[in-house]
Amino acid sequence: MKFTLPICLLMTLSLVIASCKRKEILVPEQAKDIAGEWRITKAMRNGIDITTLTDFTQFRIRFNADQQYTIENPLPFIVSKNGSYAIDDPKYPFRITFSQTGGTAVSSSFTYPVVNGKRNMNFSFSPGCAANTYLYTLERVNP
Repeated sequence: MKFTLPICLLMTLSLVIASCKRKEILVPEQAKDIAGEWRITKAMRNGIDITTLTDFTQFRIRFNADQQYTIENPLPFIVSKNGSYAIDDPKYPFRITFSQTGGTAVSSSFTYPVVNGKRNMNFSFSPGCAANTYLYTLERVNP
């Protein structure tokens, strides 16, 4: 059986293309775990960095696995009392709702990026006065 050069090239090309099928491997998305103790590493008010104007180093918020949170050394934050929390989607969270003990529920958009190998949370909120918008970046201290 004699093949011409164009037919041989076509067959070889067909075999190469057929052997290069792309397989999709689906890795299930893990639920985001915010449990642990968090501290403020950056604070912005109305677009101005106020991190060095106030002592944010003592503020801590602890999210427990049982959907409860506690605050130590409160500062202007979306909530000022301990309570419970819920996120809108465990795998792709974009909103968190805080329910203060004895108070009403408030929610905030948030992001959950990894920065320099550490998990962060970014909260945007207006505590009481809509003219003042805060953006806090929190970093996990202890899981």
